[in-house]
Order: sequence, then structure tokens, then C-alpha cells
Amino acid sequence: MPDLKNSFLKDQIFAYPTEGVWGLGCNPFSEKAVKKLIALKKRPENKGIIILGGSIEQLIPFTEHLDEKLKNRMYSKWPGPHTWLVSSSTRTPKWLLGPTGLIALRLSNHKTVVKLTETLGMPICSTSANLSGNEPAKDSNEIRTFFKDKVLIIEGKLGDLKRPTPVQDLESEEWLRK
Repeated sequence: MPDLKNSFLKDQIFAYPTEGVWGLGCNPFSEKAVKKLIALKKRPENKGIIILGGSIEQLIPFTEHLDEKLKNRMYSKWPGPHTWLVSSSTRTPKWLLGPTGLIALRLSNHKTVVKLTETLGMPICSTSANLSGNEPAKDSNEIRTFFKDKVLIIEGKLGDLKRPTPVQDLESEEWLRK
């Protein structure tokens, strides 16, 4: 991987393959990086962003406040291609939240995502690699077409999912995207 840690800490946006679509990501703890990501996608600021971890330890700041019943429900579909909407903890940066106050979390077992988050030593923001409202990129060539040199591309293979991951509310178990 390129000097990813340095680029990450300098608020660089990067593209990488996930379970079903190419994603765009950045440092979730940098408001500047998250705003840069939102602007690049031309996405409404009031839409939340997924936090993607490659290990459960990386997601502890976002899950430590949950009771055992909710954690067990979450772990029943993790690691894997399932995104949970979770009540935010006091450690969740406000710029990661949508208007509901919930945060979207996923513990991935995708090889590239795990290696990426391991290299960085922390979770990443994740959103589909597209301009808001358009179809996500299917390969790194489409990333180059969409975003030119504005993103750092982490090469790898997409997983077997043929669409973005399902999204479910952890407490109500309501599906937002199946």
C-alpha cells in the first residue's frame, strides 16, 4: 500500500473495494477530511456516513455504551456485509451523525478493508464511490473517471455482494436497506 498512514493523517480521500461496491473513505476523526469527502461526492451534509472497522477493537469507541443484548444482536451478523444503525456514544464526533443522531457501523471481513484498517490502526469513514445519486464505481478505472486525481486508490478485488450492504436499525431491527 502507498504511504497510506501519512496520507490518511493529511486528510486524503481514498477509494477501495468493499464487499459489494467500491468505497470512498477518510479519517473519521478529522472533521476537515469528512467535509472534504462529502463535498467530493456532492452529498447532502445531513446524511450520515458509515464507520467501517476491520476489527471489533476499532469500533469500541462507538459501541462501548451498548448493553450486552444489543452487542450480541450486532455480533450475530458481524463480521460481514451488514451495516447497523446504532445510538451514538459520547465519543462519536458530531460530524459523523445524520439528523437521527444514529451512527452507521460495519465490521468488515473483506480482505482489503481489514488490511487497510489494520495499516491505519483505526476505522475509516465509508461511503459508496460515486457522485451522490449515481451508481457506485465498479472498478478502479471508474474511480479515475469519476474523481481524477482527487483520491488515492487502494487496489483490490470486490467481494461477492452485488450491491451496497444491507442497513438495519440495531434497536428496532427495522430494515432501511435490504
